[in-house]
Amino acid sequence: MISSAISPNPGPGFLLRTALPGAFTLLAALYMFLDAAGWQGLWMVTLKAAPIAVLGVMATGMLVGTTRTLTLLALAFSALGDVLLALEFPLQFVAGLAAFLVAQLIYTGNFLRGAQFRSQRFLIRALPLLLAASLLASQLMPAAGPLAPAVFCYLLAITAMALSAAAHRGNSGLLFAGAIIFMISDTLIAVNRFLMPLPMAGTAIMVTYYGAQLALLYGIGRARA
Repeated sequence: MISSAISPNPGPGFLLRTALPGAFTLLAALYMFLDAAGWQGLWMVTLKAAPIAVLGVMATGMLVGTTRTLTLLALAFSALGDVLLALEFPLQFVAGLAAFLVAQLIYTGNFLRGAQFRSQRFLIRALPLLLAASLLASQLMPAAGPLAPAVFCYLLAITAMALSAAAHRGNSGLLFAGAIIFMISDTLIAVNRFLMPLPMAGTAIMVTYYGAQLALLYGIGRARA
């Protein structure tokens, strides 16, 4: 259960509370700055995934048991998706989307372990989320062309992830916020790719993406069943 997710001995407090979050912020800001400036190369691919690797180190110290294992797997597939989307090869977008789809399914399985769907709080969270996802699908599917099946499958996966976070019966406000921010990030990707170009899209996408992953990690740790 996520209620037992916090390690009783999380290691040096300075490392988890200050050093690693600081490294995450620094690496994320550096990548976004250099990406906006037009820097390219394989080292930029590594830099893009580096903040997620830092979150993996944090998860190792903060979490225990199955919760830690599932969180590390979700972060690993997220980092793989980051790398695949940053490389240039045939079906690059589909490959990156598939990696993130697996990450969303793992997150979903993790959050469902503490879910309670029969609650007023879940309904209040879930109904606007489902409405927004339905509206997004109605706009994206006609515009996605041959990629529509892949995009639809991913939309189902991330919606399931957000619903499972919404249903968590514990102190899940931050967890749910992270899920919503993740959906916003992916919505920006979809709108920018399929509907219309957005100003400063790359920076907006990465700010929300890195923020979502950080919020999910802390949200997992904070949740109480």
